[in-house]
Amino acid sequence: MEQPLKRFTIQEIMRELKQAEYEKRTADFSNKLLPEFSFSGREINVNLNFHNSSIQGAVYFDNCKINKDLNLENALLYTTLYISKSKINGNFNAKKIKVREIINLVASSFNKGIDLQEASIKGFLGLSKVFIKEDMDASRAIIKNIKTKTGVIRGDIYLRKAKIEGSVILEQLSAEGLGNFEDTAISKDLILKNAQFQGVVILSGTVIEGEVNAEGMQCENLIAHMT
Repeated sequence: MEQPLKRFTIQEIMRELKQAEYEKRTADFSNKLLPEFSFSGREINVNLNFHNSSIQGAVYFDNCKINKDLNLENALLYTTLYISKSKINGNFNAKKIKVREIINLVASSFNKGIDLQEASIKGFLGLSKVFIKEDMDASRAIIKNIKTKTGVIRGDIYLRKAKIEGSVILEQLSAEGLGNFEDTAISKDLILKNAQFQGVVILSGTVIEGEVNAEGMQCENLIAHMT
């Protein structure tokens, strides 16, 4: 029988972060039931561990600097993961993350890689204007449409005007919307093997220095004017 998650308040989240920084250890939020919170505007010098946690709302890292690892593996977010204009110097691990609304990592810098393998997302996956030093791996991720009060948010993936110094690995990814990779520079390979897009895939202005593997990829239409 699974043990119930331990509930944390906002005050306990901030206390754990402060204590972890003082003791120079990982801030441990794993296996916790957490409220919506924001670490925006902060510089954080310890690992953040949210492994197996459930967050009852959104998580905000706006204009934030994290000098260690951010671990969201197998976490459940009731709404949105938002990382904007931030710098992550350690590993970003969101393998098997489940997000009931969008993931938006816009205009942020990742000095290692991004691991979104087997992620489950309702709404779009936004990676526009990101810099990624190593690989971006979203293989076997599922991105679904979501109905809201104002309409439908399509299950798109956006990797526009980005720079990736490793490979982009989207093998067996499934998206109910489009894949937009316009004006992105990829220093190594683009792997789209057996990926499925219900909308179009746009590669206009995309610069790929390595190989492109689109074997078995399915999409509504391919718009490709690569460099």
